[in-house]
Amino acid sequence: MNRPYLKGLNSLRFLAAAFVIISHGQQSITKLGFDRFSSLAIFNRGGDAVEFFYVLSGFLITYLLLGELDKTGTISIRGFYARRVFRIWPLYFLIVTIGFGFLGVIYPKMTGQSFFDFPIWKGLLLFFCFMPNLATSMYTTGLLFPLRTIGVEEQFYLFWAPVIKKFRHRIHLLIGCFILISCAWYCLLIYGNLPLSETAQAFLKTQKFYAMAIGAGFGLLQYRFGERYRQSWVSSAAVQWLIIGIIVYYYFVGTGLAVGEGDIFHFFMCGLYGLLIINSNLLDRPVVNLERRLLVHLGTISYGLYMCHMLVDYTLRFTLMRLHIEKAGYFLVIMPLYHILLMGLAIVLASFSYRHYENYFLRLIKNPQSYVYRLKNRYA
Repeated sequence: MNRPYLKGLNSLRFLAAAFVIISHGQQSITKLGFDRFSSLAIFNRGGDAVEFFYVLSGFLITYLLLGELDKTGTISIRGFYARRVFRIWPLYFLIVTIGFGFLGVIYPKMTGQSFFDFPIWKGLLLFFCFMPNLATSMYTTGLLFPLRTIGVEEQFYLFWAPVIKKFRHRIHLLIGCFILISCAWYCLLIYGNLPLSETAQAFLKTQKFYAMAIGAGFGLLQYRFGERYRQSWVSSAAVQWLIIGIIVYYYFVGTGLAVGEGDIFHFFMCGLYGLLIINSNLLDRPVVNLERRLLVHLGTISYGLYMCHMLVDYTLRFTLMRLHIEKAGYFLVIMPLYHILLMGLAIVLASFSYRHYENYFLRLIKNPQSYVYRLKNRYA
């Protein structure tokens, strides 16, 4: 079954990845001793951008599963997992191998100090079992920290497709309950003073399934009620500009409120992300056209950007520390140069990865002779 192309989503993927990279880059600049401007909103929206990725995942997976249900009457669970495996696992395991090799072997030999505060075998076990969010809740993992997001998404994929298949005749009720329960559970984690250890609470807080649930709700909204949405006042130009304006203001200026990582304000932001996603790909003429060739290309390699940028970041920071750049004092030159180099080199590395590594596995999904293709089309 061919996947439909949803315009605007690749560009949104890149913009979200860019904010993650900017956030991590600014953290490195601060560690180099240049902490001026580090409190600005634009440098602290990496976590919010990850939340956007979760909303997008919930939206896209749900939308595609509903399409498969309508076309075939069922869902190929093995086909679903095969697509996820060949899209996510190759680069994930490559980064895990490089990360542990660099931080666990090369770094100690270069500095005489151990980076990890845990046995490497235990860390490898957690990452290879797709529990990186548990590992990052327990230990310092350095450049492997962003992989916690992949763990959360894999944990979501593990149950969502089978649940959709099981309750395919009660999709509306299923998604409504998923939204209510996931939001209530997160509020309970934040405000309920549950009798859990700090590690357990930190791990459970990483599983922001409420964002996937809200995304799933918008996937259902577009798939089942797309035409009605097009004709509603919510799709008007004024509302579109309002949504974009709030998101842009929050990312570049802030709210002026004491908004923390666990604040329920993020439920509201997830709702805005869902509306932005629908407006970008459902409406014929959205107020901001994101279908730009460069943005689409950068969105295509956004998975590699997200996965590889910390390799570039650590290499840049380690090189500058060796040069004792903090003594130079040219902050206004170093700060923008660092961000430009980080983004530029990350794009180069992600492009190389996509063309010469990831694309090999993606072709297996489309090749009629491959096992993955046969799984994907088992019920088509």
